[in-house]
Amino acid sequence: MEMLDASSDPRAHEWIVRLGLSLDTVRDVLLFGDAEAATYTTYDANGAGEMARWSRHVRRMSELLVPQGWKRIDPLNQPTLVHPSGEHSIVVTSGTSLTGTAYGVPKTKNPKGRSIREAVRGNAELALMRPDEVDPDLSGLRETWILLTHADPNGRLQAELSLPSEMEGEQIGGWLRRILLPTISPSRIPEPKGDDGPASYEFSVARK
Repeated sequence: MEMLDASSDPRAHEWIVRLGLSLDTVRDVLLFGDAEAATYTTYDANGAGEMARWSRHVRRMSELLVPQGWKRIDPLNQPTLVHPSGEHSIVVTSGTSLTGTAYGVPKTKNPKGRSIREAVRGNAELALMRPDEVDPDLSGLRETWILLTHADPNGRLQAELSLPSEMEGEQIGGWLRRILLPTISPSRIPEPKGDDGPASYEFSVARK
């Protein structure tokens, strides 16, 4: 497994550009999801905030990449963004606490469906997905990358762009390449009392 840290390794930036992304794009996606998740409270259904976070990640990534020629598809209900070249795609999903860290190997947080299992197998074999599983827009696909995200208990947003190689049960647990992305530390302002409206948010990361 190759691991590159975008905070210090120029090769990580080369890979990010090669994938058709930028650190600004990923930062925007993570902050968009965090702002949505922050509107949920303990009175919402269990897990609703994290589900909303993931949904907003998918939405914002689509909003930013589709105008650049990417195509959004949903094979077997798995939101997927296909690069204009058709040679690789990106799937956004949540990961365990080791996401974005160099001292351990993360897994996807939730079980993955058949479309992801076939994509992982395709990565490992350097082959296409099985024809009976392929959306026509994936006919030339060679690789499926994962934008793995995690919000720690202190609100820090961890992420990595990684190329999966192995399923452990229903979760991805093996990687051919991991590109660790800079951690983002949103700074939240406490929610005002009364009916003054929802809390506002400030972020410590400078936007370009």
